[in-house]
Amino acid sequence: MQEFSQMRTYIKKSAVILLCLALALSLTACKNPKKGDYPAPLMIDGTNYYSTDNPVSVEVDKDLMKYTTSYAEDGIPQKDREKNFNRNAGTPYAVLEDGMIVVFINNQWIEFKSK
Repeated sequence: MQEFSQMRTYIKKSAVILLCLALALSLTACKNPKKGDYPAPLMIDGTNYYSTDNPVSVEVDKDLMKYTTSYAEDGIPQKDREKNFNRNAGTPYAVLEDGMIVVFINNQWIEFKSK
């Protein structure tokens, strides 16, 4: 009977230790986001616009089309025409007449919005 009681105490202590360890690991993971895990922004006229991941069916007039000039190494763009969603300069984007921002990614126009 005493062996059963000792075994039960051992199981309880082990469960508490495992629970505390799981909690500590989950809190550590929350404090350390993966480097480079950012939303996809593009800075235009001092404002960051973020991808909505929504493709839109629009025809963009070539006169409205502009191109990105640089990649934001630290994640969030700090200057106009800088973006962080690919390292290649020259990604086409446009500010449409209704104010919608669209960026040409993977052969489709994706809507971007400010927060």
